[in-house]
Amino acid sequence: MLIISLAVVSCKKKTARHTAILRSDFDLHSDLGEFKNKMTDVDTIKLFFDHSVCTYEGLERIEITKKSDSLKVRSLFKELTFKDHNDPEWQIMYEKSISENDTVWPLHMFIARNNHRQNSTSQHRRILSITHHSDTLNFYTDGLADLNRFLQDYYLTMKRLHPENKNGIYGYDILEE
Repeated sequence: MLIISLAVVSCKKKTARHTAILRSDFDLHSDLGEFKNKMTDVDTIKLFFDHSVCTYEGLERIEITKKSDSLKVRSLFKELTFKDHNDPEWQIMYEKSISENDTVWPLHMFIARNNHRQNSTSQHRRILSITHHSDTLNFYTDGLADLNRFLQDYYLTMKRLHPENKNGIYGYDILEE
Protein backbone atom coordinates (compact mmCIF):
# COMPACT_ATOMS: atom_id res chain seq x y z
CA MET A 1 0.00 0.00 0.00
CA LEU A 2 2.88 2.33 0.79
CA ILE A 3 4.42 1.74 -2.65
CA ILE A 4 1.12 2.58 -4.41
CA SER A 5 0.76 5.77 -2.35
CA LEU A 6 4.30 6.87 -3.20
CA ALA A 7 3.72 6.14 -6.90
CA VAL A 8 0.51 8.22 -6.94
CA VAL A 9 2.16 11.15 -5.13
CA SER A 10 5.20 10.94 -7.42
CA CYS A 11 2.99 10.97 -10.56
CA LYS A 12 1.02 13.96 -9.27
CA LYS A 13 4.25 15.89 -8.61
CA LYS A 14 5.56 15.13 -12.13
CA THR A 15 2.24 16.14 -13.71
CA ALA A 16 2.12 19.39 -11.73
CA ARG A 17 5.74 20.17 -12.61
CA HIS A 18 5.13 19.35 -16.31
CA THR A 19 2.02 21.57 -16.36
CA ALA A 20 3.95 24.44 -14.79
CA ILE A 21 6.66 24.16 -17.43
CA LEU A 22 4.11 24.33 -20.28
CA ARG A 23 2.37 27.43 -18.92
CA SER A 24 2.62 30.64 -20.93
CA ASP A 25 2.80 34.18 -19.56
CA PHE A 26 2.39 35.76 -23.00
CA ASP A 27 -0.20 38.55 -22.97
CA LEU A 28 -1.42 39.55 -26.43
CA HIS A 29 -2.21 43.13 -25.47
CA SER A 30 1.07 43.98 -23.73
CA ASP A 31 3.56 41.57 -25.34
CA LEU A 32 2.64 41.72 -29.03
CA GLY A 33 5.18 44.47 -29.72
CA GLU A 34 7.93 42.13 -28.53
CA PHE A 35 6.34 38.83 -29.57
CA LYS A 36 9.55 37.42 -31.07
CA ASN A 37 11.20 37.43 -27.66
CA LYS A 38 8.19 37.08 -25.35
CA MET A 39 6.59 34.00 -26.93
CA THR A 40 7.36 30.56 -25.47
CA ASP A 41 7.29 27.13 -27.09
CA VAL A 42 3.64 26.71 -26.09
CA ASP A 43 2.47 29.96 -27.70
CA THR A 44 0.79 30.37 -31.07
CA ILE A 45 -0.32 33.70 -32.47
CA LYS A 46 -2.86 33.61 -35.28
CA LEU A 47 -3.46 36.40 -37.76
CA PHE A 48 -6.49 36.53 -40.01
CA PHE A 49 -6.17 39.13 -42.77
CA ASP A 50 -8.94 40.07 -45.22
CA HIS A 51 -7.31 41.02 -48.55
CA SER A 52 -10.70 41.80 -50.14
CA VAL A 53 -11.11 45.11 -51.92
CA CYS A 54 -13.81 46.15 -54.41
CA THR A 55 -14.72 42.98 -56.35
CA TYR A 56 -11.69 40.94 -55.26
CA GLU A 57 -12.01 38.52 -52.32
CA GLY A 58 -9.03 36.87 -50.65
CA LEU A 59 -8.36 35.73 -47.09
CA GLU A 60 -5.11 34.88 -45.34
CA ARG A 61 -4.42 32.97 -42.15
CA ILE A 62 -0.98 33.13 -40.56
CA GLU A 63 0.19 31.03 -37.63
CA ILE A 64 3.28 32.06 -35.70
CA THR A 65 4.69 29.45 -33.32
CA LYS A 66 7.82 29.52 -31.20
CA LYS A 67 10.32 26.65 -31.39
CA SER A 68 13.33 27.10 -29.14
CA ASP A 69 15.12 30.24 -30.39
CA SER A 70 13.24 30.59 -33.67
CA LEU A 71 9.75 31.32 -34.95
CA LYS A 72 7.82 29.32 -37.50
CA VAL A 73 5.55 31.42 -39.71
CA ARG A 74 2.99 29.58 -41.83
CA SER A 75 0.69 31.36 -44.29
CA LEU A 76 -2.47 29.90 -45.81
CA PHE A 77 -4.52 31.73 -48.41
CA LYS A 78 -8.02 31.31 -49.80
CA GLU A 79 -8.86 33.19 -52.98
CA LEU A 80 -12.60 33.50 -53.47
CA THR A 81 -13.05 35.80 -56.48
CA PHE A 82 -12.19 33.60 -59.43
CA LYS A 83 -13.13 30.17 -58.09
CA ASP A 84 -15.88 28.12 -59.72
CA HIS A 85 -16.90 26.32 -56.54
CA ASN A 86 -18.42 27.84 -53.42
CA ASP A 87 -15.86 26.75 -50.84
CA PRO A 88 -12.27 26.84 -52.14
CA GLU A 89 -9.65 25.20 -49.99
CA TRP A 90 -6.95 26.99 -48.04
CA GLN A 91 -3.59 26.73 -49.81
CA ILE A 92 -0.22 26.90 -48.10
CA MET A 93 1.58 29.96 -49.46
CA TYR A 94 4.76 29.60 -47.45
CA GLU A 95 6.39 28.33 -44.28
CA LYS A 96 9.34 30.27 -42.95
CA SER A 97 11.57 29.84 -39.95
CA ILE A 98 13.17 33.00 -38.58
CA SER A 99 15.38 33.74 -35.61
CA GLU A 100 13.78 35.28 -32.54
CA ASN A 101 16.42 38.01 -33.02
CA ASP A 102 15.32 38.63 -36.62
CA THR A 103 15.42 42.27 -37.76
CA VAL A 104 14.20 41.73 -41.34
CA TRP A 105 10.48 41.19 -40.67
CA PRO A 106 9.15 44.28 -38.81
CA LEU A 107 5.65 43.00 -37.95
CA HIS A 108 5.87 44.61 -34.51
CA MET A 109 6.46 48.00 -36.18
CA PHE A 110 3.48 47.48 -38.49
CA ILE A 111 1.31 46.78 -35.45
CA ALA A 112 2.64 49.86 -33.62
CA ARG A 113 2.01 52.08 -36.68
CA ASN A 114 -1.55 50.80 -36.93
CA ASN A 115 -2.42 50.60 -33.25
CA HIS A 116 -4.99 53.40 -33.71
CA ARG A 117 -6.97 51.07 -36.01
CA GLN A 118 -8.18 49.06 -33.02
CA ASN A 119 -10.89 51.66 -32.46
CA SER A 120 -14.07 50.98 -34.40
CA THR A 121 -17.48 52.35 -35.18
CA SER A 122 -20.28 50.51 -36.91
CA GLN A 123 -19.14 51.82 -40.32
CA HIS A 124 -15.57 50.52 -39.99
CA ARG A 125 -14.58 47.21 -41.57
CA ARG A 126 -12.46 44.66 -39.71
CA ILE A 127 -9.45 43.75 -41.84
CA LEU A 128 -7.04 42.11 -39.41
CA SER A 129 -7.63 39.95 -36.34
CA ILE A 130 -4.79 38.72 -34.16
CA THR A 131 -5.52 36.02 -31.60
CA HIS A 132 -3.68 34.22 -28.84
CA HIS A 133 -5.77 31.71 -26.90
CA SER A 134 -9.00 33.59 -26.04
CA ASP A 135 -7.58 37.12 -26.53
CA THR A 136 -8.22 38.96 -29.78
CA LEU A 137 -7.09 42.27 -31.24
CA ASN A 138 -9.04 43.61 -34.22
CA PHE A 139 -7.86 46.26 -36.68
CA TYR A 140 -10.34 48.25 -38.76
CA THR A 141 -10.34 50.54 -41.78
CA ASP A 142 -12.65 53.41 -42.66
CA GLY A 143 -13.44 53.58 -46.38
CA LEU A 144 -11.63 52.57 -49.54
CA ALA A 145 -8.73 55.04 -49.36
CA ASP A 146 -7.95 54.03 -45.77
CA LEU A 147 -8.22 50.34 -46.71
CA ASN A 148 -5.73 50.82 -49.55
CA ARG A 149 -3.24 52.57 -47.24
CA PHE A 150 -3.56 49.72 -44.72
CA LEU A 151 -3.18 47.07 -47.44
CA GLN A 152 -0.06 48.78 -48.78
CA ASP A 153 1.51 48.93 -45.31
CA TYR A 154 0.67 45.26 -44.68
CA TYR A 155 1.95 44.14 -48.09
CA LEU A 156 5.26 45.98 -47.71
CA THR A 157 5.71 44.47 -44.23
CA MET A 158 4.90 40.95 -45.37
CA LYS A 159 7.12 41.17 -48.47
CA ARG A 160 10.05 41.63 -46.07
CA LEU A 161 9.30 38.13 -44.72
CA HIS A 162 8.26 36.58 -48.03
CA PRO A 163 9.80 38.45 -50.98
CA GLU A 164 8.89 35.59 -53.33
CA ASN A 165 5.27 36.79 -53.00
CA LYS A 166 3.70 33.56 -54.29
CA ASN A 167 0.54 34.22 -56.34
CA GLY A 168 0.95 37.96 -55.76
CA ILE A 169 -0.92 37.83 -52.45
CA TYR A 170 1.06 40.86 -51.26
CA GLY A 171 0.30 42.93 -54.34
CA TYR A 172 2.25 43.40 -57.53
CA ASP A 173 5.13 45.74 -58.20
CA ILE A 174 4.48 48.15 -61.03
CA LEU A 175 7.36 48.06 -63.46
CA GLU A 176 8.00 51.27 -65.33
CA GLU A 177 9.83 51.16 -68.64
